Amino acid sequence: MMVSQIVSRKMRTPLLLAMSLAYGLSLSTSYPLLAQDAYTPGHTETGARAGAGTGTNQGTGALTRNQPASSATPASPGAATVYGSSGNAPVSTGPANVAPGASTGTGGLGINTATDLPLRPAISPSSPTPDLRETPGFTDNSAVRPPDPVVNTSSGSTANTNASTGLSADARAKPLDASGLTARERQGDYDVVNTQAEEFRKRFLQGEAIELRLPMGDQLMSLGAKLPPIRLEATYTQPISLREVVQYTLDNNLDIRIQREVVTQNKWILGNSLGRFLPDALLSYNSQYQAGSSLIGGIIPVSFGNPFVTTTAGFRYYGFRGGSVLFSSLSNLHNFRAAKQGLKASINDTLLNVTRLYYNLVQNQALLQIQTRAVDVSKAQVLLNQQLERAGTGTRFQVLQSETQLARDEQSLLTQEVDLRRSAIDLATALNLNNAVNLLSVESEVRKVRLVDPNLDINHLINIAILNRPELKQFEQLRLAAKRNIQVQAAPLYPQFQFFGGYNGNGQTLGNTTLNTIPSVSLVPLVAPAFTAQTITVQNARAVISAPQSVVPVGAVYNPSVQADRGLRKSYQIGVRVDWNFLGMGVPDLSNIQAARAVARQNTLRVNQTVINTLQQVRTSYLTSLTAERQIEVATKEVLSSAEELRLSRVRLANGVGTNIDVINAQRDFTQALVRKAQAIINFNIQQAQLLRDIGVISYDSITSGRLAR
Repeated sequence: MMVSQIVSRKMRTPLLLAMSLAYGLSLSTSYPLLAQDAYTPGHTETGARAGAGTGTNQGTGALTRNQPASSATPASPGAATVYGSSGNAPVSTGPANVAPGASTGTGGLGINTATDLPLRPAISPSSPTPDLRETPGFTDNSAVRPPDPVVNTSSGSTANTNASTGLSADARAKPLDASGLTARERQGDYDVVNTQAEEFRKRFLQGEAIELRLPMGDQLMSLGAKLPPIRLEATYTQPISLREVVQYTLDNNLDIRIQREVVTQNKWILGNSLGRFLPDALLSYNSQYQAGSSLIGGIIPVSFGNPFVTTTAGFRYYGFRGGSVLFSSLSNLHNFRAAKQGLKASINDTLLNVTRLYYNLVQNQALLQIQTRAVDVSKAQVLLNQQLERAGTGTRFQVLQSETQLARDEQSLLTQEVDLRRSAIDLATALNLNNAVNLLSVESEVRKVRLVDPNLDINHLINIAILNRPELKQFEQLRLAAKRNIQVQAAPLYPQFQFFGGYNGNGQTLGNTTLNTIPSVSLVPLVAPAFTAQTITVQNARAVISAPQSVVPVGAVYNPSVQADRGLRKSYQIGVRVDWNFLGMGVPDLSNIQAARAVARQNTLRVNQTVINTLQQVRTSYLTSLTAERQIEVATKEVLSSAEELRLSRVRLANGVGTNIDVINAQRDFTQALVRKAQAIINFNIQQAQLLRDIGVISYDSITSGRLAR
C-alpha cells in the first residue's frame, strides 16, 4: 500500500490525506495476487517474463495493459484518482479495456486474461509521489484545485521500463515517495527481495530436497586471523561421500578391528580345546655328574667319579576325564560362534554410527548455508531501515532492532561454523583418520534417501529382525556355551583313565663311546685246603710271633686294559592308570557346578531380554521413520508459508505499512522453518539406516546400492 504525502509547509491537509489513503486502499484491493512470488506453486518463468507491461502511466511508474503505442487509455469511471506532484496530473488506476488473451501488467504482476492465471508474481513498488514540501512557491493545499484527468501518453517506447518493478528511468529518478525512499532506492530494495526470493526458491523449496552449496568465503565470519573459514584449524580439506565413508569404516574402524581380534582369540581357544583330544607326548633328558664312594650290598666298597645321563620318550593318552575335554570343546565352539556374531553386531553398530555422523556433517553444511542466508537477509534489512531513517520515515529504534537481529544471526553463523568442524572431527575419529583433515560432503543436495521398502508392514520387519539380528544369535550361542560349561565343572567328580608307555635309557653319555681301562692285579683264592700257620712280624726291632691262624692259599691275577662301553642302557615300559580323587571331599567342585548353572540361567534371561529389546527397537524405528517422513511434508509446507510471510513483511515495510518487528519475526520463522526442514530430511535418512540396523540387514550394499531392503 502506498500513501501519498500531500503536505504543506506548516500542516497536513486532512481531506487530501484521506484521499491518499483511499487511493492506497484501492491499490491493495486491486492487486489480489500480490502475495504470490517465485515460491508460489505453479509459477513458471516463461509466464513471469510475459507479464511485464509495455507502457507506463505518467507520474506513477505502474505498468498499464499492453496496448498500441498510439492509443490513449481513459480513466475508468470507478477508479480512484491521485494527484501528481505538479498539481494538475491526476493518474487513473482503474482497469482499461484489454483484448482477450492479452497479458496485463499491474505493479509488475502479469495476468493472462484468457486463463485468469498469474504470469509473474514479482514484487513491484507503487508509483512514487514527489515531496511537495520542496517545490518552490508551493502554497497551502487547501487552495489547490484538482486538475483535469490526464490520459496515457505513452509514446510506445518501453525500453527504459524496469520489468521487475514497473518503473521507468524517469520515475526511478524522482524524489521521495510515501516510504521516504527515492524510486531508485525502492527499486534496489525490490531487486534484493526478488533476487533472494528466487534464490531461496531454487535452493530450499524443491520439495523433499535442499540444494547443498558451500558458502563463499566472504559470506562467512573468521574466528581469528590465522583460522580461515570452514577449514579453521584443520590442515587441509578432503571431500568424501557416503560410499567412501562406509568402505573406509569397514577397513579401518578401530571397534571393528578390535572385534576381529576377539574372533581370532576365540578361534585359537577353540583350537586349544580340540587339541586335548590327542595323546600327550612325553620326552625328558637328565644329565648329571656323580663322584664319591658307595658300598655294594653294604659290604663291598666302590669308588666312582663319572657322568650319568637318563632319557625318557613316552606317551600318555586319557581315555576318559569326566567329559571335560568334550564339553570344554563344545563350550569354546559356541563362544567362537558368539564372537563372530558379535563382530557382525559391531559392524552393524559402526555402520549406523558413521552413517549418522556423515548425515550430521551434511546437516551442518546445510545449516551453515541457511545461517549465511539469514545473515544476508539481516544485512539487507539493516540497510533498508537505515535508508528509512535517513528519509525521515523510519526510526532509530527500527535500525537497532534490525542490527540486534543481525548480531544474533552472526552469532548463530559463528556457532554453526564450529559445529560443522566438530562434525568433521567426529567423523574422522570414527573412521580412524587424522583429525587434522577437514571432511566435507560431496553431496549436491540434502535429499530424502529411502532404504527400506515402504510396503513392508511391522510383522514382516519383525520376522526379518528375528532371522537376521546378530545379537539374537550371539546371546543364543553364549547361552549354549554356558550350558556346556556345567558339564566341564562336574568333570573332576568322575574317574580318570589313561594309557601310558615309554622308552628309557641311562648311561654315561648319549653316544656310543668306549673307554680303555687301566691294567690291574687282583687276588683270587686257590683250590687247596686251608692250613694253620703263625706269622712273624717285626715291631720296634723285635720279632713278634702271632697266634696260629687259618691261612687260605691265594694267587695273583693280572687284569690287562680293556674297552668299556659308556653308552645308554635301554629299557621300556607300558601300562594303564586309573585315578578317582575327591579334592576337598568334592565340595569345591559341587560349588563350581552350581555357579555354572547360575551363569547359564543368566544367559537364558539375556536371550529373552535381547528378543524383547529387538522387538522394541524395530517398532520404535518403524514408527520414528514414518513420523520423520511425514515431518518432511509438514516442514516443506512450513517453509513455503514462512517464505511468503517473509516476502510480504518486507514488501509491507518497504511500502510504509508494515513494522520492523514483523520482518524480524518473519525472518526468524523462515530460518527456523528451513532448519526444521533440513533436520527432518536428515532425520529421515538416519532413521532409515536405524531401521536397517534394527532388522539386522545393514551393510555396505544396503546403504550405498540404492536397492530397497525387502
